[in-house]
Amino acid sequence: FGQATVVTGVVPSSCANPDLKWEQTGQWDGAVDFNALGNRLSGTVEYYVKNTSDLLLDVPVTQPATCATRLENVGKTRNQGLEVSLDLLPVAKRNFTWRAGIAFAANRNKVIDLGPYQFIETGNVSGPGQTNQSAERRVPRQPIGTFWGPVFTGWNSAGEQQFQCKATSTGCVNGQTTTPAAGDYQILGNANPTFTLGVSSQINAGKFDISFLVNSWVGNDVFNNTALVYTTKSLANQSKNFLVAALDNPEPLLEPAKYSSRWLEDGSFARLQNLTVGYTFHLPGVMGGARTTRVYVSGDNLLLLTGYSGYDPEVYTDAGLATRGLDYLAYPRPRTFTAGVHVAF
Repeated sequence: FGQATVVTGVVPSSCANPDLKWEQTGQWDGAVDFNALGNRLSGTVEYYVKNTSDLLLDVPVTQPATCATRLENVGKTRNQGLEVSLDLLPVAKRNFTWRAGIAFAANRNKVIDLGPYQFIETGNVSGPGQTNQSAERRVPRQPIGTFWGPVFTGWNSAGEQQFQCKATSTGCVNGQTTTPAAGDYQILGNANPTFTLGVSSQINAGKFDISFLVNSWVGNDVFNNTALVYTTKSLANQSKNFLVAALDNPEPLLEPAKYSSRWLEDGSFARLQNLTVGYTFHLPGVMGGARTTRVYVSGDNLLLLTGYSGYDPEVYTDAGLATRGLDYLAYPRPRTFTAGVHVAF
């Protein structure tokens, strides 16, 4: 003390666990392949069940300890679902062909067992006043990606946020409170889509070709952590930036941000993943005997149709798959364009 001193230290970020082992997975599939209409229609229908045990999950460590969590082999999960793919050839003429494809998938995952734990919290909520607040819970008989918290019901006459509460909760009046307790928390939503759908198409007309791919998710929820932080009027009182939407909230300047179902949004979307246009021609006697040359222009992420208020509903936060559908300052996907030349000899 009394002078500048630099001290280097090391502290563990998670506790060691010498008993760790690999996860174990068993899976069975049943599928049917078919072909009809003279090879103009083909596809596959597949149903699967996948059971995984000895899950590698971060669990809290009993305090006091040198770290907050450690990896353990805990519990079992089950994934089961249906996948359908179709390939079509609606038109096949000498100078004009049209091919199309459809891919449908519906997956249901469920936590079967968590060993000694009734639940494991995950998905840390970011922002002032959100210390130790989690957005999701791994709960037996519920899917990974289950949002958990208080249900937002609106604002009272003073502009304070109100939430559903149980009659036995402190401060609960007519089923509503401004200070929800842990007992008032409940399942808010599911980060997993009800189903996904992909549609592709390719048309060749003479020397021109055009293809596109559309990808969509339906029924997934997204926690907009960015909105929770930046749609709070109290930021203005702290001389910080905030979103314009905060001006429409009836909250007073000193009302803090509170995690709840208010910040959960429908993340369904349809995205034009790729669009490519090409032109193929011959270059006789050029470039050492080149047979054909194709020039093309391609664009990725050209269009996104969604009701989600953030940049992109297709988000994952935290390492691994235990936490899903959290959007906090996620950088938007770029829209890219590519032009190229392909020469065949």
